[in-house]
Amino acid sequence: MLKDEILSYLDAKTKKIDLERLNKDFTAGGIAEAIQAKRNTVSLYLNQLTKEQKLIKITTRPVHFIHKERFEKNNFHLKSNIYHSISDIEREKDKQDILKDFTQINPSLKESIERVRAAILYPNGGLPLLITGESGTGKSYLVSLINQFCRTQKIIMANAPFIIVNCAQYADNPELLTSNLFGYKKGAFTGADFDHDGAFVEADGGILFLDEVHRLGSKGQEKLFTYLDQGVVYPVGETKRGKKVNVRLCFATTEDLDDNFLATFMRRIPVKITLPPLSQRSREERQNLVFTLLKNEQKKIGKSLKISNQVLKKLSSYEPSGNIGDLKNAIKLTIARANAENKKEKDISITASFLPDEVLSNSKSDSYHFQNKSIVISANTELKDLIARNSSEKKIFVNSLQRILTIYMQSKHNLHQCESKLKQVVYQLFDTLLFEKDNRKQIPLLSYIIEGVKRVFDQLTNAYQLKISGNAIYAVSYYLFERQKIQLTIDECNDLQTLLELNKNVQQRYSDVYLYVSRLVTLIKDNLDIELNEIDYIFLTIYLNKLEIITKTGLIKAIVIAHGYATAGSIANVVNRLLNTHTLDAFDMPINVSTQQIANQIIDYSENNDISHGLIILVDMGSLKKIEKLFPRQINAPILLMNNVSTPLALEVGESILKKRSFKEISEHARKISQLDIKLTYPARNKIKVILTTCYSGIGTATHVARLLERCLPTTKKIKIIAYDFQALQDAHKVQVIKRMYDVVGIIGTENPHIAGINFIFLEKILSDKGTAELKNWFAGSFSNAEIDTISNNLVKNFSLEQTINMVTILDAPKVIENITIFIQELERQFSLILSNQKKFTLYVHVSYLIERLVRKEKNNLNPEFEEQFVKKHNQDIDKINSAFSVIKENYSVKIPRSELIYVDQIIFNKQ
Repeated sequence: MLKDEILSYLDAKTKKIDLERLNKDFTAGGIAEAIQAKRNTVSLYLNQLTKEQKLIKITTRPVHFIHKERFEKNNFHLKSNIYHSISDIEREKDKQDILKDFTQINPSLKESIERVRAAILYPNGGLPLLITGESGTGKSYLVSLINQFCRTQKIIMANAPFIIVNCAQYADNPELLTSNLFGYKKGAFTGADFDHDGAFVEADGGILFLDEVHRLGSKGQEKLFTYLDQGVVYPVGETKRGKKVNVRLCFATTEDLDDNFLATFMRRIPVKITLPPLSQRSREERQNLVFTLLKNEQKKIGKSLKISNQVLKKLSSYEPSGNIGDLKNAIKLTIARANAENKKEKDISITASFLPDEVLSNSKSDSYHFQNKSIVISANTELKDLIARNSSEKKIFVNSLQRILTIYMQSKHNLHQCESKLKQVVYQLFDTLLFEKDNRKQIPLLSYIIEGVKRVFDQLTNAYQLKISGNAIYAVSYYLFERQKIQLTIDECNDLQTLLELNKNVQQRYSDVYLYVSRLVTLIKDNLDIELNEIDYIFLTIYLNKLEIITKTGLIKAIVIAHGYATAGSIANVVNRLLNTHTLDAFDMPINVSTQQIANQIIDYSENNDISHGLIILVDMGSLKKIEKLFPRQINAPILLMNNVSTPLALEVGESILKKRSFKEISEHARKISQLDIKLTYPARNKIKVILTTCYSGIGTATHVARLLERCLPTTKKIKIIAYDFQALQDAHKVQVIKRMYDVVGIIGTENPHIAGINFIFLEKILSDKGTAELKNWFAGSFSNAEIDTISNNLVKNFSLEQTINMVTILDAPKVIENITIFIQELERQFSLILSNQKKFTLYVHVSYLIERLVRKEKNNLNPEFEEQFVKKHNQDIDKINSAFSVIKENYSVKIPRSELIYVDQIIFNKQ
């Protein structure tokens, strides 16, 4: 059976898996190609096997699948079987990353440590590493960490040798140093009574650390060339047969590189880092070092240490010439003195009186601001907790996380009830990161992150047809800038279960924004190498939900597919630049590519982009009919295929898309450009089930209602909610196209477009018994009874007047309602009428969104000619409506455009 064949295939592939190098062998397309099966059938079975817990699914682009049992047998146990990224899986490895911990203590060394990591992980034995810095800056300590890292990560064997040679011990005898490094043959010199292997051979398979390597001199450096170039060493007295060894080399020196090393030697050392002295370390780093040294001494002495604020302050501002080495000795002496005074006590109380004189006299008095509390370091104290105490960045995130979890628990895990409070905490977090942090010293890194986030948002904009504000770009950039400085994992959360539950509820509550955040997190990892987790999903989703990330409506997607190195890319680039917006995507294909491969590219594109409004494919050659037969059932949207693509044709298509022309209109305009073979295909089966939302006053409000309604649906989203312009629904041809594109379940709106065969529910009646019953009928074929009950409950939560207005505006909803109520009362007085509840509800929603747009200075223009004629005909009505708007104009300092006055008149009187 094919299903078993897929499982066996992945079992075999997973035996040799390398998570860092996952390839197409683990994708639906690669599997289908390997076992010669249809891709859509393979995809179906892969998802079934995932549900059966037999496969691990990684929702990257493209999606990867791994044999779960085989992976866990050969690697480590996994808590889940669906992950957002490879990094999410790697987090579950029960391995210690010592170098990562080191950067938490020394954040200024993050870039240097990443270079060290790169040197260690370089294939075929790593790269030689040279560490420079003043005496006592931690060079030897760092090499010891490198040794531990190589063992815990299984880069070298657990019993591999670690040989240390201090070259300074041989300063007066360079020949002895050479013979001890490379070995010697019996009789090579006086006293060589036997063969000696030397440090290189002793270190074979492990690490050789040459400290004070400048003591080698020029001759000694030249003798290293043979090993560095060939991996071979020649003992003294041997010139013909060298010994092949595999040694990882680390060098350290306190001296200037240019004055003490041959240029030819330096060229052979690709990775060089410098450890700065204490005087050049930040306040946080010095405090971190003090905490680390205190904790190390506590482990040795076996007693708890109670350390006064003054001691911490003095030690952290101490700048000895011997750097960390002298600081370490000062801490040892301080504890020794305090211990002598507290011999019989279980705990050691350390005050400033126990500090050495040199600490008291050489500590800078301009001080660092500690909390006015002593700290206790016991056997149970974790170093990461001490570091967190000191990390201002981490405190900001941890405190915000703790606050939202506390609020969530106090509301008895009811997200709807505590939603506004959670938003306040998250907004405060972002405001702090944006406006209260001084980042002037790190402008290059911040600029790099901002540029990266811009690229990421461009990809999101193009894939999902989003409108993303500049505020979102800078807010996310500053968030990532601070976030990458700290290590904050979900395991550090005091109540992991509550965190995961809140994350799940946020996903359900803001499903559309959460989807974008999921993709955003993946792109951030790929583009900026910043790893995020569920904590960030919560913060980013709640924040971005308020920043007007709105799906555009009615825009068709288009791709150019051409053979050659850059043909399609060139056409798409020219069109996008001329139109000043990203309209076309491009696929450049090798000349020998098969039609099936082209079809697979199109299928992949459809899976990762929103093509619900249709897809136009422009190709340079090939059988259109043949391509069409390869994916009609896998793409459930209308497809317009055109051959003989050219820049003028692509430009015409791009302009037509932006003008929201129908497929028929696009085809007609395209035929005027050139002779084309055009075929328009609508999905014959498996049409997307949709509910349309519409509003008499424009697409903006309809879009907001669509988002609000989408929140009510389960995460499975078996029915899509699409906003449509009311005027478009009055066009018989456009309605016919909609019916051919979608299986329209019904329409919800503020005005009935009266489309034959499609049911309609007024927005304000959605919560009435009749409206709810009608909705349940719409959902009956797509959702279970339990899911429909959940939808009904969500409707009650989301479609109250205040919630609806809260959705369409960032302004204070109760205040907006109060002002609109006065406006409606004034309208009724001016026109001597009583508006129906339906009309009032429509006005509440429309005017709240109107205020939002005016505050943002966004326009909602009408046809100028229509506007002029309407005002001439209904001038008195327009004046009365403008007068009724006085309360809005005064409270929000806005001017009501004439087009908006006309919209309100049309809502009240249905005038055309």
